[in-house]
Order: sequence, then C-alpha cells, then structure tokens
Amino acid sequence: MFESGTNKFVCSVAAVSVLAISVALSATTPAIGQAKNPCAAKKPEASNPLNPCAPGHIKAPDAAHGLNPKAAQKAYDSVKGEMAAAFSQTDDTSASKYLSWKRYNIAPYESTEHGDRYLNNYTNKKSQAYVKYEKSGIMPVGSVLAKDSFTVLKSGEIYPGPLFLMEKMQKGFKPEFGDWKYVMYLPDGSFIGETNGEGDENVEYCGACHARVGQSQDHMFFLPLNYRVK
Repeated sequence: MFESGTNKFVCSVAAVSVLAISVALSATTPAIGQAKNPCAAKKPEASNPLNPCAPGHIKAPDAAHGLNPKAAQKAYDSVKGEMAAAFSQTDDTSASKYLSWKRYNIAPYESTEHGDRYLNNYTNKKSQAYVKYEKSGIMPVGSVLAKDSFTVLKSGEIYPGPLFLMEKMQKGFKPEFGDWKYVMYLPDGSFIGETNGEGDENVEYCGACHARVGQSQDHMFFLPLNYRVK
C-alpha cells in the first residue's frame, strides 16, 4: 500500500500486482453473499468506470501520467470533498476522520502499484514516528495509516478511488502481516474487507505485498523521496 522510492522491489512487477488486485476485488464468492459484498451487488459499468470491483478496470488504459505536483493537488482538491462525504458515512472512525490527520506528502504522487492512481498518505497521532520514514521503527498498537486515491484520465476526468487503511493491532493478531489490519473501502464508502474479518480475502493481497519488506520497516512502505514532508 505504501510505496517507497528506495524500495522499488515491492510489487515491482506491475502486471502481477494488478492481477492480484483484480482477483481479490472482483471475487464474488457465495461465502460473502450478495447482500454483504458490494462487488457482487454493484453494476460497475453503471457507476465509476474505475471501480475496483469491475474486472479489467483496475488500471485505466487512458490514465494521465506524470502530473506535476501543482496539477495533481488541484485534481485532488476537486474530489476531496466528495471523498470525505462518502467515507464519513461509514461507521469506521478512521475512514471518517483521516482528512483531519497529518498528511506526509507535499502533493499527490502517482503509484503504478495502485493502478496508476494518485495517492496521499495520512496518519493518526499515534503514528507520529512515521515522519522518520525508513527509520520509524515498530509502530505502537493503535497506529493507523490511511491512503486515499484518485485517477485522472487524459480527457481531464477525475475519479475518486478506494481508501486503504492499515491499523496496528495487538501482538499475535496476524504475525505474518506484522500484526497490521488492512481495511479497504470503495469510492462510495462501501466496505470491501478487513484482515481477519468480513471480506478478508479481498484485502489479502495488501498484507502479502507489505510482508515483502518485513520487520525491518514494520511492513511499511513510504512515498517517493521528493514528495516527503520533512
């Protein structure tokens, strides 16, 4: 979920990453059920064409690449209110409040590992050590990292993307994931899944990707060097 300019090996094969996301988010298994699984109930073609529930729409073929910081920030500002309104409708305090937290990037940055979307990194107060980036150490229980996303098309259209959350849990919660819980919401606020809970299989790829960096960085990846807040 969190990309680092010094850790390009993480999910470095874009095709593999996109395939993993497609499989995880387009799954409509009977175990989840039509009523609880937004991917099963929605008709993506009738809503956001970049909805991750829609197979083949994880990465927009006509995405605008390489926006300068000023343009990326302007695009974000145009959809941030819509995103805040959608995520505030959830019963998840982190999803509702993350925009009031500290942002660690000077402007939205592009991530190929997240379907060529532009991203922003926020953390709650318990995650203050995050500003040390690769030297952050082990985050305390209760730390929450939030990343929202959006896509800009070459035509100029801007679409809100998913919200990704990481929360540090008690020791033993999920040792192979560094005891982080991953949670994901669709752009309209619909719940996709959480680690060790409903829709666990839909966010499994998040923990698997972060596990590649391991304990040395407490399973965290960081934004590109030239976008970091000091």
